Amino acid sequence: MADGQDSEVTVNTRALIDKVLARYSSEHTTLRELIQNASDAGATTVIIRFDTDPSLSIPAPQDSDKAVLLKHTIQHHTLKRLVVSNNGVPFTPADWSRLKSIADGNPDETKIGAFGVGFYSVFADCDEPFVVSGDRTMAFYWKGNTLSTKVANVPVEHSSSDTIFSLDYRQANPASPSYNPSKIPNLPTLCQFLATSLTFVGLQSIELHLDDFKVASITKKISDPTRIGIPSGLKTQTEGGLMQVTQITRQHSQIEAEWSNVIATAQLPPKRVADIVEAEARSAGTALKSFFSKFSAAPAKPQKALPTVAEPTIAPTDSISGESKGVVFLQVCTVEMETRVSRNFAAEIERATKKPPPRTTKIALLTSPYNDSPEALSTGSGNTADLSGKIFSEILPTQAGRIFIGFPTAQTTGYLAHVSAPSLIPTVERENIDLNARYISTWNIEILRVAGLACRMLYSLDMADVREKFKTTSIKDLIPRATFILQQYTATTSHPSTLLGQKIEEAFWNCSKDRSIAMLSSTGVMASKNIRMPAETLSFLGDVPMVPQELAQNAVQFMVNLHNRGFISELTMADIKNGLGSRALSEEELTEFLKWCGAKLDTEELDSKGVRSLFENTIANIDVKPGQNSGRILALGAINSYINATRITPTLPVPPETVPFAFSKAVSGKQLQAFGWSELSMVRWLRFMTTAPQLAEVTTSEALAIQVLTLTAKSWDHVDGASREAIVNILSSHQIMPTKTGMRKPQESYFPTVRLFDDLPTVKQFPGSKDKFLHALGVRKTVELSVVFHRMQNQDSQTEKSQSSNHADLIRYFASVIDELPKKDLERLQQTPFLPGEGAPVKQGQLFRAQDLYAPEKVTLSLGLVQVKLPFEFRESSREGALLLRLGLKKWPDASTIANVLHRAGQSKDQQLYNLALEYFLQSYYRNGYGEQVKQFASIAYPILPIEQAPFPTLVAPFQCFANEHAASFEYAILRADLRIHAEKLGVQQNPDIKDCVRKLIQKPPKTHVDAELRFSYLASRVGDIDQHRTLLIELSSAPIVPIFRKYYLDPACAGFEDRAKRQKGKTEARLHHYEAPETVFVGRDQEYRGILDYVQFGNEAQSFLLKAGAKHEPSSIDLASLLAKNPSRFLNTIGQDRYLDLLRKLAENAGPIWKNTQLVQALVTSRILLGYRDIKIDSRKSPTVEDDMFEEYEDDLAVQREYSLNKPNEIVIIDDVSFLSMFRDFVIAAPQEEQLEEFYSRFGVRKITQLVNTVRRIGVAARDQTPAQKLRKVILERARLFLHEHERDGSSKSIKHDAKWLSSNLTVVCVSNISLEHSLADLGHGIKTTRTAAIRRTRETGLVLNVTPQYDSYEVSRELIGELIHRPKKNDAIALERILTESLRRLQAKGINVDRILRKQDYEARIAKQREVELQYEEEQRQVEEAKQAKSKGVDGKQPAPPPAPHAPPATPDKNMHVPGAFNSPDQTDMVENDRQNSEKGVLNNWAKKLGFKNTPSTAPHDTTDTSQINRDLQATKSNIANAIKNCKPTTMANVNAKIHQDPTQLDQGGYCAGEQWENLHKAFTVPYSGRHVDVYFGKNQSETPQELQAPLATFLPVIFGLTSIFGVNESAVNIFVDSKTSVVAFNMGGSLFFNLAWFMAQHAAGYATAEGRQRALDSWFFTYCHELAHNLVGDHNARHGWYQQQIAIEFSPAYRRALGTFLQGLQISLLD
Repeated sequence: MADGQDSEVTVNTRALIDKVLARYSSEHTTLRELIQNASDAGATTVIIRFDTDPSLSIPAPQDSDKAVLLKHTIQHHTLKRLVVSNNGVPFTPADWSRLKSIADGNPDETKIGAFGVGFYSVFADCDEPFVVSGDRTMAFYWKGNTLSTKVANVPVEHSSSDTIFSLDYRQANPASPSYNPSKIPNLPTLCQFLATSLTFVGLQSIELHLDDFKVASITKKISDPTRIGIPSGLKTQTEGGLMQVTQITRQHSQIEAEWSNVIATAQLPPKRVADIVEAEARSAGTALKSFFSKFSAAPAKPQKALPTVAEPTIAPTDSISGESKGVVFLQVCTVEMETRVSRNFAAEIERATKKPPPRTTKIALLTSPYNDSPEALSTGSGNTADLSGKIFSEILPTQAGRIFIGFPTAQTTGYLAHVSAPSLIPTVERENIDLNARYISTWNIEILRVAGLACRMLYSLDMADVREKFKTTSIKDLIPRATFILQQYTATTSHPSTLLGQKIEEAFWNCSKDRSIAMLSSTGVMASKNIRMPAETLSFLGDVPMVPQELAQNAVQFMVNLHNRGFISELTMADIKNGLGSRALSEEELTEFLKWCGAKLDTEELDSKGVRSLFENTIANIDVKPGQNSGRILALGAINSYINATRITPTLPVPPETVPFAFSKAVSGKQLQAFGWSELSMVRWLRFMTTAPQLAEVTTSEALAIQVLTLTAKSWDHVDGASREAIVNILSSHQIMPTKTGMRKPQESYFPTVRLFDDLPTVKQFPGSKDKFLHALGVRKTVELSVVFHRMQNQDSQTEKSQSSNHADLIRYFASVIDELPKKDLERLQQTPFLPGEGAPVKQGQLFRAQDLYAPEKVTLSLGLVQVKLPFEFRESSREGALLLRLGLKKWPDASTIANVLHRAGQSKDQQLYNLALEYFLQSYYRNGYGEQVKQFASIAYPILPIEQAPFPTLVAPFQCFANEHAASFEYAILRADLRIHAEKLGVQQNPDIKDCVRKLIQKPPKTHVDAELRFSYLASRVGDIDQHRTLLIELSSAPIVPIFRKYYLDPACAGFEDRAKRQKGKTEARLHHYEAPETVFVGRDQEYRGILDYVQFGNEAQSFLLKAGAKHEPSSIDLASLLAKNPSRFLNTIGQDRYLDLLRKLAENAGPIWKNTQLVQALVTSRILLGYRDIKIDSRKSPTVEDDMFEEYEDDLAVQREYSLNKPNEIVIIDDVSFLSMFRDFVIAAPQEEQLEEFYSRFGVRKITQLVNTVRRIGVAARDQTPAQKLRKVILERARLFLHEHERDGSSKSIKHDAKWLSSNLTVVCVSNISLEHSLADLGHGIKTTRTAAIRRTRETGLVLNVTPQYDSYEVSRELIGELIHRPKKNDAIALERILTESLRRLQAKGINVDRILRKQDYEARIAKQREVELQYEEEQRQVEEAKQAKSKGVDGKQPAPPPAPHAPPATPDKNMHVPGAFNSPDQTDMVENDRQNSEKGVLNNWAKKLGFKNTPSTAPHDTTDTSQINRDLQATKSNIANAIKNCKPTTMANVNAKIHQDPTQLDQGGYCAGEQWENLHKAFTVPYSGRHVDVYFGKNQSETPQELQAPLATFLPVIFGLTSIFGVNESAVNIFVDSKTSVVAFNMGGSLFFNLAWFMAQHAAGYATAEGRQRALDSWFFTYCHELAHNLVGDHNARHGWYQQQIAIEFSPAYRRALGTFLQGLQISLLD
């Protein structure tokens, strides 16, 4: 680059400025930039003047009133010039220099201007601005696209200290091409912009002039700043650490505006008269309504539209004259901060803004001050004072705060506060904040964080004011002010950048040191961390600070933010506890608190545990009597019960842990229980009443005792048993029972009904007294037994009655008072022997207890039992019988007693007693309820039951015998046969425990076939029990319990079990040979592997048990594999080699489970299970030397004997190359050549023979003549695709290894002198040499190389190639490839192989060669002509040479880059070379064919060749083929349609309008007559029209089709019509029969067929459709050949079609034309 030339970059200044201005989209951009310049210059006043041009059509009014003239100027003048002046510091030389430089910003960091492009906004409206400042002036002008300036000094007489910008509007210049003068801008809107612009800039006033009229002036007044301390608890440094707040000041300001009244209405649009009338009607009020109500009954007349009228002229004295004023009051807080940036950061900022970042800067916040009346913030005076609202509308942030960078930007802050930040760096157009550039965005975000901090400080200051006012103002009056503050600082989404508002909001919240903010609460302003979210107003929580409900509702979003950020928390249990624990509640507060707790429990806001925790901290001062006592303290934590007034009178004394009824009555019982309180029970209350000092009053006061007993008696029926017992225990020990002899204990008292003695203390009656209550307390109904017995003895001695009579009297007496007898007396009576008995064991005068006797019954005495002796008849229903039974008299003997009798009878061999007892037991089983004692009876351990195996008196216990007779096979005792039906009654089980049966079976397996059958059959019936014990089933399956019987020879000479190795004969019998586990035996009847596997037959029932225990019908693959691994030779010797192979095939088919069993696989690998063979040649001749392919010819003459053997995996090989087997058959053992078995063998590690044979190729030198190799490569590449295509059709695409495209890129064919191969088997020294004519190898340099000899064998070539084309090739694949490589294309075509493309390619190459020959001939002739010319110029003989013969015109040369037609990489449509513009007729035909929806037609052949004879022969052949196509049209029937074979869809066009599959959807509908014949009409699947409905379309369509049929000369019987509206098929050809779709004609052509144009379009369409279908008689597919024939048919018959077309359009029938 040192030698390069320098050049400057040129800039199109006009385009640059236009692009800069394109970014300024806001209104008043020019004024904004000029006012900003004035502010940067320190100006206090800016004067804006618009000079205008008068209207050329509307003259000025003659009135001299200024208001009228001003209105006319506003409405009708146009803008001419803008002049802006300010009284700031005049421009310095540096300012003049920057003024004429683009992007040369102001380096003063205190100024807002930064980019140096703001001034150029003037070029948006002005081409040549003019600037005057101080004593200098500068004019801008254009030289082409270059902006230039002129600078001059201002004459002294015109010098001024002001700076003036004069801008002539471009569109106001009549000479400008963009002349279109603008109207006066909307002045109220402009005043609004100026007032807003004045808010933060350093200016004091702005004046607006229109010509010589002063339209408006805006003035700002500001107070001196007041310094405010930074609120504590806030971080003063920003998050990024770049800025630190140092000071806050507050200022109050006001902006005053004065304007001419005329601007308020001068630019308003004119009103319609209708609007005026409507407004007047609204203002008229009710009086006007009543006036018009008189005419309400009159009929309404149609109203006419009222015209639009202009605003009426306003006289000078009207409201447009004069001025109006307005003022708005503002509050501005300014935050000063220091910046701390690194040197690198400052440099980056300076690079971007052309000024360094300031060391100190400010941010000003403008908020609306709170005022009770919003109107007080701004006031106005004058006729148009309402205009002040519009002018000041954007000054106060009532809707949204905005970012000011001197002037307002489009960016909002998210708060109701304007933020003025001069140090913010905006985008170039100053409309948005730059938050994208790396360093600038960091700087701006830090300033935004300061803005958020400033908002937080202002918030704190405002809340401090509220705190001061709280001292003198109620909270209710402070809520509106606090709401205003919260709403002001509630963040909303900022626009257009949402990130900006997020940063301000984050700083607002994150500047807190302790995550807290000042808030107004119910107790004043305090930190939010000490305040709780609003809850309902509760008097008992008066000391807990909470946010007032009204405040929270009016500032919901602020409260949500406060809560979500963790600045405030919900009212917690701890808060409530603290509030409750701070003081004692009053009675009213206690009641409210209990009601509140109950309500919270109902809404599940509190649980019982939480309520109890509150109660622990709550105390109340109750029972206060002013002037008498201070009350008492009630601790809620000690309360655990409440009073139910319906059970206990509230006025009676209650325990201290019971809440007084006065406080609990307002709370529901459910809530009281949820408190953890229980209802004061009668027991607790009575216990309280029976303790001092209450007990003394109860035992002495009969009235109180009666009151207590009355309440207790009422609740007696409602208490549970435990409570009743407790009540009895409490009251029975105290003298609380009033009797006629005084207060007594209950057990010392008697019922009033007891009158046996007059001096008994009987109970006095009281309300609610009940017998059961008194009885429960112990009040007696009877006299003591000792007294009764004493009195009875006295009476007996006096009356001298018999003993039996005495006992009878005792029984009768006790029976009369049995229900009243105390429990103790009844128990004493049960244990007293006072009854006589009878029976063999009874002694004289012996007395018995009732429980030792039986009720009188005959059989009782027969059984040797004692029964009661009574002088009267015993009846259970009598009172005496009931008494005896209650005292324990036995009605009949129980089951154990009967068992004792049976055992005693057996011991004494008393069969009569035994039979009597057993018969009684069975007959009385249900009456005596022995069924309930069956378990007890079954558990008897002594012998009582007879068995089948032994006679009486042999007995066994019930658990020692069983009812199922088949259990005897396991040597169990069986109950006697006649008693088995009563086994359940006798407690005898049907079957023994299955575990014991299994144990016996395993310990003593069956020895005979019968025994095994009985045992296994019995266990089959117990399968359900076995299933319940899975461990038994596992134990059975592996236990040797199945007897295996083998044939045993009895002849002593050969005695013993059958042995195939011995010669045995004679008689035999089946003897037990050994035992097998069920899991190893088989019960199948097929017995395929008999002699190897153990097959057993013990009957169907026994078989089901064995199957359950693990036996199988037939062995699984796992079983066979396991047995095979143990003894493979036994399998082979037993079943033979063929069945052994079947066994291996079976294992291969089910090899999945085998491979998962690693132990089994290991056993198989180590065993000789693999069957292999070796072919042994048998021949007496001497074998010749093995050379070349002679070996294979000689091999056919050998006799081979195949020997099979069992081998390990390393002893056998898989034959994957048969030729290697032929070479080394004497040295290898081959695996069966089956794919399934080969894969099975390979899983065992059997190697392939190709892995064992080492082959060394010896390739001769390359031949000089490589022509055979080149031809062979061409043939391979040409025909390999045919082979792969056919292979893929027959097999799968996954079998393709490499396609023809890969072969063309990687195959090289080389012709060599010779090829020899040397094969040697691994670990075998012997080698075999062969010669080959082809060998393939891979090289890193050239890829795949096929070496061939000059006289190569095609089969060897195919065998070498086939492995590169497909995976796992077979021998037949090589043969198939050989046929395709060697046979002629015509013969392959005859065999159905698609070779058309190859034929076309060869034909085209022949034509190309011929064309090249013609070109060479032409070049030779040209050379001769040139030589003749040269000879003539030399004038050898002075004679004019004879002109040479005219050369032939040079033929058209085919494009060298075009694809060869028919090649494998070219499309099918390139069969012929395209002929452009030579045959316009053919081009038109092709276009028509495309419009019909057919495939693209192919290109035609070269139009001009010298071989005209060949072209003529081709055309003749084409015509002959067309004639054949016509002849091949033939009729069809529905039978042919149904019988048609579906074509392969890959050979059909699946998306066009001609599909041969359409026949599948058709069925014959009807036949219509036409021109002396019948035409068949077919329907699609969804067609249902009647012949009548299709009569009209057919009448039009048939003449068209059969007219064309006559033109082509097609047999009319071959033409058919079909109707299918659901398909896109227009027509199709089925074996020479033509089908045309009437539905297509109806949809496309029927509507326009009445017009000549529509009819011609229809005829053209069906003509080419006909040609398309005729071509299918020659070519079935939609390919290039089909397109060629379609064109030739159209060309052949187009003359006849044209001749017939004119006549047909005149209405004649085509069928009549020739």
